[in-house]
Parts: sequence; C-alpha cells; structure tokens
Amino acid sequence: MKPQHIYIELSGTSREIGLKYGREAKEMIHRNLAFYRTFFKEYARMEWIEAKQLAQSFIFLIQNSAPDLLDEMHAVAEGAGVSFEDILTLNCRSEVIFARPDGCSFVGFLSEHGKDGHVYMGQTWDWLIPAVENVCVLKIQKEGKPDQLIAVEAGMIGGKGLNSHGIGVCLNALSVGKGKIGMPLPVLYRMILNTNKASDAIEAVAQCDRAGAGNFDIGTASDYLFALEYTPDNFDVIMSEGEPLCHTNHYLSPLFAAQDTFKRDLTDTFMRYNTLRREVKKVNYPVDEKTLFGILSSHQNFPDSVCSHEDPRDPKYKRFCTIYGIVMDLTARRIWITDGRPCEGKIATYALTKEV
Repeated sequence: MKPQHIYIELSGTSREIGLKYGREAKEMIHRNLAFYRTFFKEYARMEWIEAKQLAQSFIFLIQNSAPDLLDEMHAVAEGAGVSFEDILTLNCRSEVIFARPDGCSFVGFLSEHGKDGHVYMGQTWDWLIPAVENVCVLKIQKEGKPDQLIAVEAGMIGGKGLNSHGIGVCLNALSVGKGKIGMPLPVLYRMILNTNKASDAIEAVAQCDRAGAGNFDIGTASDYLFALEYTPDNFDVIMSEGEPLCHTNHYLSPLFAAQDTFKRDLTDTFMRYNTLRREVKKVNYPVDEKTLFGILSSHQNFPDSVCSHEDPRDPKYKRFCTIYGIVMDLTARRIWITDGRPCEGKIATYALTKEV
C-alpha cells in the first residue's frame, strides 16, 4: 500500500465548498472515477454509462431533502473538471450496487471507560487496495450547520467523522438482498452530522427514504453510544448501557436476523465480532486512542481478521482488506486516521478545535 490521503479545509457556501474540494482533490477524484469505472465493470458487470443512468433516479430525493448537498456535488464536478453525472454516481455507488461487498469492524466506549471521561469510537474500513490512494480528510464549515471533520473517498461529499456538537458516525455494511430509490449514503452521513443531539441523529435516518441496508454506529459527547441498524423498510436502535459497543457486518437486532443476506457472503463477520467482544474484555481502563488502535490491529483469524489483509486466493475484485483505521475522541472533537492498515500505517491527527 502507498497511502496518499490529503487534508482540505472547506468553508463558505455550498458552491464555494464544492469548488475548492473539487480543485484541491482533482487528481484523486479522476483516479477514483477510473477505479469505479473498472470496479463496476469487473465486479458488477455494469458499464459506467449504465451506472450513471441509474444514479439519475436519486436526484429528486436529494433535491427535496438536502438541496445544498446536491449543489455541492455540482460544484465538486466543476472544480474537478468532470461531469455532474460522474460525481453523482460516485455518491450513489452504494445504492447503484445495493449489496455492497465492503466490510468494517467497529468498537466504542462511553465516558466511564474513556481517558479523562472522554467518549471514544473507531473502526476499520475494508475495501479494495486502490481505494487507499483516494482518501481525503475534509474539515467543513458551512453557515447554519455544525462544523464537520470527515474521512471520504475523493469526490464523495460525506463519510465517517464527527461534528462540533460531539456527534460521531461510523458505518457497517449490511444487506437484506434488496434496495430501492432512497437517500445515498454520503448524504445520510452529512444529514446525521448536521444534527446536534442523539435523538435528532436517529431521526435523520428514521424519517428519510432509505435506499439500502446498513448500520450507523453513532456516539455523542453527551454520553450516548448506539448501533442504528436499518433496512429500506425499517430500523432498530441497539444502545449501550455502559458496556463497550461492537459491530461488524451482520445484524444484531432480532428484527432483521431472518432477512440478513450479507452474513452468507462475508462469514468472517462472526469471527471479527467475536474478536472485538473478547478484546474489549481484556483492555485496561481507561481507554484512549492507542487502546482502540490496538483492538483494530488484531490479526486473529488472519487474513480475514479485524485488521484485514488481502487473500491471494480470492478473485482480484474480491480481495477486500483494511484500507484505514479511524478513531474518534468525541469529547475533544478529534480524529486519528492511519495511512493504510492499523497494524502498519502511520497515524495522522485532526481536530475541529484546539481545546474543548
């Protein structure tokens, strides 16, 4: 791996934010588009032109619920010198292919277990190695919205991160084998991070049209930590009552267990979940970012481990592995992200504020 993620500070109107993002990440956006053109063709047997046509179906919903984010997409495209349809399709990649193959492992701790009473959460992001060169960290300041610090794939307008109110969001891919026209995942990330309390974060997902299935791991500096599992038709909330929260790529809610199709295709989800549960029982309290990176670096059941490595026996476009590890201190509004796998990557630190 040769990581090259960049940090971009963005502020102003939707157009100003999108233009600067597109210009500063131009090379990475072009590289990311090339990667997804190939991925769609090789993995999904879908030409990019067909993917762009399918993505058009999502414009109406975005325009109705988050028109400012649609404006951002238009400006990103202009800044990067690509078509709006290209950027829209990047932001709908999870919905165009409803059964997303990427996996992740999440762990979180409430204030009673965190150093200096801080709330910590973090995860691995598992995908294909070319993606490691296309990771951006964005600091976004938009009038009327909380400041946000997020990790994204170049050209996408939302991702894992936190906001100035101490709301943090991570994600586990899940599937029930079906989807519909609904809100694209990057838009959902931003809608969650536009809130200022836990109940509003749930509402952002519960009251929108959801295209597919998944689980948002949400934490707050006000000491809530929960898994928000959802399908296109329903959702459930699994809340920590003080214990560490762990999640991988199968449903934990009994509401959805019978519908779960992803567990058949990604059976290592059960090993990774068990590893996380066992690891959190062994840690010494209080925990800090080093503790979480230690857990996220586990090689139990290698190479299909929490810190996942490529398996050369898998087909080329199914060699999923950990692209980065990200840890958040929601109390301090700070994130750490690795340049590559947690077991070997250097760690960069970003913060919304110098002091809390």
